[in-house]
Amino acid sequence: MGSTILAVLAVLAPFAVAISVLTPHLSRVEVAKVKSPDGSLIATVAETNVDATTSFGYEIKISRNWPVRWGQTVARFYAATRNECAYGVNIRWVDANSLRITYMTARLAKVLRSASILGRDVQVTAAAGINDSSAPCGGMEFNQLNKARLTSG
Repeated sequence: MGSTILAVLAVLAPFAVAISVLTPHLSRVEVAKVKSPDGSLIATVAETNVDATTSFGYEIKISRNWPVRWGQTVARFYAATRNECAYGVNIRWVDANSLRITYMTARLAKVLRSASILGRDVQVTAAAGINDSSAPCGGMEFNQLNKARLTSG
């Protein structure tokens, strides 16, 4: 019986390796976090990427500012830019119940107009065509890593 299991594993192992090598791996990194003016909510931006042949994705989520962060995804963007060479989106709280998302361009932008976070209504607006000339070139995660290297060195 033991030799049968080993024989099956020997046959399946190359397939498992091939699948893991050929299957794209999605990276997902939180690249921005902003507290609401009253401190009870947090808006986050996560940057996603599969590989060098695809653009970045961005997911904006609003959560309660508690140790357990239950929340709701309020927007998704694909290939969003902040200027001619910087990828990403910017988030800013207008007031305690309004979040504004700005970007220059995007191939895809899906935004909920409002969200209910544990009974609290939050209005979400998005504005395209906003050029953020201060955003550094590249993806948002790349710039976080570069900034960390520069400040630690």
